[in-house]
Amino acid sequence: MSLLDSATEMIEKRMEQLNHKIEAEQAEAERKMAEAESEKARADMQTELKERTRKLQEQIDDAGQKLADAKSASESRLQEIVDSFRGK
Repeated sequence: MSLLDSATEMIEKRMEQLNHKIEAEQAEAERKMAEAESEKARADMQTELKERTRKLQEQIDDAGQKLADAKSASESRLQEIVDSFRGK
């Protein structure tokens, strides 16, 4: 498997994980909102969910940009992208 294939696979998996996390966060928020006793509690939860979703979406957008970069990157830049996903 080439470095580009590895990078693409790694980035796509991370994007998928983040999308699943958004779905889980939304389901948890809906459950909590259903249990909330006041309108303020529901509004607070909805605000928190929007902020958490926004942050996760930023991570997905960043990963998507890195994926686009990876497809046209030089070998050394590609290695930098891979390393950034490995936490190096």
